[in-house]
Amino acid sequence: MKTILTYRHRFIPMLVLSLLFVSGAIRAIQGSATTITVPAGGDFQAALNSAQPGDTIVLTAGATYTGSFRLPVNTGTSFVTIRTSAPDSSLPPAGTRIDPSYAAALPKILGSAGVAAIYSAPGAHHFQFIGVEIAPTAGTFLYSAVLLGDGSDTSASTLPHDIVFDRTYIHGDPTAGSRRGIAANGANISVINSYLNDFKDPNTDAQAIMCWNGTGPLLIQNNFLEGAGENVMIGGQDPKILNLVPSDITVKGNYLYKRPSWKGSPWVVKNLFELKNANNVVVDGNVLENVWAAAQTGFAVLFTTRDQDGTAPWTIVSNVKFTNNIIKHAGSGVSILGIDSTYPSAQGHDYLVDNNLFIDISSVNWAGPGRFV
Repeated sequence: MKTILTYRHRFIPMLVLSLLFVSGAIRAIQGSATTITVPAGGDFQAALNSAQPGDTIVLTAGATYTGSFRLPVNTGTSFVTIRTSAPDSSLPPAGTRIDPSYAAALPKILGSAGVAAIYSAPGAHHFQFIGVEIAPTAGTFLYSAVLLGDGSDTSASTLPHDIVFDRTYIHGDPTAGSRRGIAANGANISVINSYLNDFKDPNTDAQAIMCWNGTGPLLIQNNFLEGAGENVMIGGQDPKILNLVPSDITVKGNYLYKRPSWKGSPWVVKNLFELKNANNVVVDGNVLENVWAAAQTGFAVLFTTRDQDGTAPWTIVSNVKFTNNIIKHAGSGVSILGIDSTYPSAQGHDYLVDNNLFIDISSVNWAGPGRFV
């Protein structure tokens, strides 16, 4: 780190205010907290590497930062915040969902050539993103826009944890698609008040959010979530961590949606929400809309215990509460499979489906069996 200019404020006792120009970023230090401003063309990775617990990295609204940016291991338990330079008044208020109409106020973090725009080092923790856009470069396909754990961890001790996406706009390419918005293979991951769309793949399942090698807790709340395969999937690949079952998952107040224009398209279309390996799950107060018979038979919601690759016989779906949701425009409602029909698994148990509204569950309109459960 090279300091070119330091300015020490003389008028406020016990307060140090410094400006440092470091690798294309400007650091402003006030007390123990630091604001690192990364202008257009600045080095975002250097800012991530130098940030300390409690620091804020400010990316310039409307600027583009292209690369594959690595979240390093934070040394403390205070969050490093990555946010837009636009004032809070340019964003939805806290607790309010963002949407693409705010794009002009957001810095753009773009990944290229299939590589994640944001990924985590083993054990990375305590980062929060507020008011940023994450996407592929134009015309390219990403396997994951955000990769929190690549699924290869064999110990929970190396998983990323305590990472928050708040009022973020994460999307695939409108033409090329992308496979996944967030791979949430960690602990204490939160995706809130965000907008994830255009995740679609002509060759395999695509999801807005997927977790298969994370312990949880996982909070998915008040988001727009669009994926051609499964909008949200827990499980679907066998975990590398022995006896791992993703647990303590809350999916609340979201809008899970598939575009009717994808009907008859080359994209692989399956369902709106699926659990294959999960325990202690609350799915409450969501709207799930549009699914039809395509790569699957048209059920909107699946609780299907699956030892996906035959290497995780402990797999289970258990203690699930599916309550106060609206499910509309689907070939069928809910499909439940307690034990895997292909490979050994544990026996699923304790499913509550209560106080939900099912509208237009129709084999005529959406193909499929046309069943409630």
